[in-house]
Amino acid sequence: MERTGAFLSRRRLLIGLGGAATAAAAMVSKPLRSVVLTRSRELVRAQPVLSRMLLSLADADFLEWRDQIGTNFAVGGGATMKLVSLIGMAAPGPRPANLGRAQAFMALFDVQNGGTLAGDLIYTVSPQRYGPFQIFLSASTNPNLPHRMTAVFN
Repeated sequence: MERTGAFLSRRRLLIGLGGAATAAAAMVSKPLRSVVLTRSRELVRAQPVLSRMLLSLADADFLEWRDQIGTNFAVGGGATMKLVSLIGMAAPGPRPANLGRAQAFMALFDVQNGGTLAGDLIYTVSPQRYGPFQIFLSASTNPNLPHRMTAVFN
């Protein structure tokens, strides 16, 4: 009996799948995860249609949030907030490598149309250019700014 050699045998298929699985595991291993995630986020963000569908500001860094200053965020329940400022927060010592952000910061929002929101609650917000996400908002302690809400991103 003569055996005919097939280009794609079962053995070659299994070896190829094993190699692909090993390469994928290496790509998302802890040392490379932040590099891969940051680079892929930059590529998707460059596409306006994809950024709305695939990205969330919940994972964004300081620079991406800075681009949103002046934009409105719809809040679940019908309110609207405008991002008015960001304050970078210095952290002593090195940050863990697996964090998505290189720097912690505080986002300052103003509730629009003279409204206020209850503080220390989790709200679902929808930015104009990104998908919705949940955010923990604290109310202002300044009596002159009752419409001010803050959120800390570490």
